[in-house]
Amino acid sequence: DALATYEPSSRPEAVSIIDRVTPRLAHQNAAVVLSCAKVLLLYMDHVDNQEYVRLLCRKMSPPLVTLLAQEPEIQYVTLRCMDLIVQKRPQILSNDMRVLFCKYNDPVYVKLEKLEIMIKLASERTIDQVLLELREYAQEADVEFVRKSIKAIGRCAIKLDNATDKCIGVLLDLLATKVTYVVQETITVIKDIFRRYPDRYEVIIKNICDNLQSLDDLTEPEARASMIWILGEYAEQIEHTQDFIEWFLNRFLDEDIKVQLQLLTAVVKLFLRNTNSAPTRALVKRVLDYATKETDNPDLRDRGFI
Repeated sequence: DALATYEPSSRPEAVSIIDRVTPRLAHQNAAVVLSCAKVLLLYMDHVDNQEYVRLLCRKMSPPLVTLLAQEPEIQYVTLRCMDLIVQKRPQILSNDMRVLFCKYNDPVYVKLEKLEIMIKLASERTIDQVLLELREYAQEADVEFVRKSIKAIGRCAIKLDNATDKCIGVLLDLLATKVTYVVQETITVIKDIFRRYPDRYEVIIKNICDNLQSLDDLTEPEARASMIWILGEYAEQIEHTQDFIEWFLNRFLDEDIKVQLQLLTAVVKLFLRNTNSAPTRALVKRVLDYATKETDNPDLRDRGFI
């Protein structure tokens, strides 16, 4: 740890310190191994020889992977360090994706850390095996972990342009399960993909509507807000859009603020697409009355006046 705070005066000195510290990667104490990895990571910035750096990266990987076979607490600390490492030098762990796959008996806090690192390491070369794992995780019993896994699929879709079609395929399979919390999280993720790739995946809107057995299934505010955004953005491609929005509007005053804001925006979008429609004009007047006269939230009221 003291070496980590020391600034080498020259490149040869940095290399000399690296050569002396590297054998400590084989130490039995996990804290020594992680401190050694920290020093090496910092001192690599002082080395110009890229071949030497690549060799060092290959040496750092096995000791870190070995620590993932120890107790959950040590695994967690190691994974937190790995998370920082992959942000700076992902090549250190780029060939060790499999060791990050979650085991059935891993504690939730370990699973969530592994999930985060998997997303950061995901590439076009590894996306197939990552999606295969995430699909399995999305069918587990732990609801929180299932939600995180579905979010991870969406993050992979946004991160890797060429893998988006594969991610959409997995999300549609999850929609077809009709499990309430899975459907809700999937709709939220698909909304983010729509925003990232506008006009590219409109064909799947029908799948969303077909697999949504009832709007009552959307109990989470985030899912309700996402569905309202989809209705407002793609009103022309969805049948009975006005009926859906009116259903949400009937409980406007009881909704979460994020749902109210999204509903206000969606109704205005619907009105601007068809300003001559009397039912649409009635809807927009109704939602503006709610927003400006019957709410105490300043954000909603200001948005209504705007």
